Amino acid sequence: MLAVAGGKGGVGRTTTALGLAAAAARVGYAPVVVDANRDCPDLARRAGVDTGGVETLAAGGSLSEAGDATDGITVVGASYETPTADYESALARLAQSTRPVFIDCPAGAGPDATRPLRFASRTVLATTATERGVRAAEQTDTMARRLDAPPIATVVTRAEESGPATRLRPAVTATIQAAARPAWRRARRAYDRLWRRLV
Repeated sequence: MLAVAGGKGGVGRTTTALGLAAAAARVGYAPVVVDANRDCPDLARRAGVDTGGVETLAAGGSLSEAGDATDGITVVGASYETPTADYESALARLAQSTRPVFIDCPAGAGPDATRPLRFASRTVLATTATERGVRAAEQTDTMARRLDAPPIATVVTRAEESGPATRLRPAVTATIQAAARPAWRRARRAYDRLWRRLV
């Protein structure tokens, strides 16, 4: 499982999770993206699908019942009403999947932010090319390493240059220029290049 995380809100975690999953789908994988962002569960809305997937999966439903397909991706959405325990149950079930799973993580460093990292094996850091975004990504980097989900890439979103993100570990793997919504579809080539580098 690959966590897409960043310490600050609005840095492109959801866009990056969807963009990477779509890139994986284009080369023949059957990826799953799950919303683990309890503070702002907007994955389903961004993908244009149903929001109840995490609860369905946690209740024992199959992945085909819990997820909605778009662009070759199975999207497992959540809502503001999704109970905390359901995130744990859904992530535990997805950890057993043989399909590539991308976790759209919440911002911050509290329990909600650490929960998905406990299930992930690796992390992609998402940030903007701002000092504030990079400082938050540094905290996420430390947290992910402590939870045995070390970062394998840094993605700088809505930027042409990486700016202060060059000091992050791992070094910047991709810079995704600003794009009209849905950015994960419009920046397709950039996410395809990033996926090729990751695999």
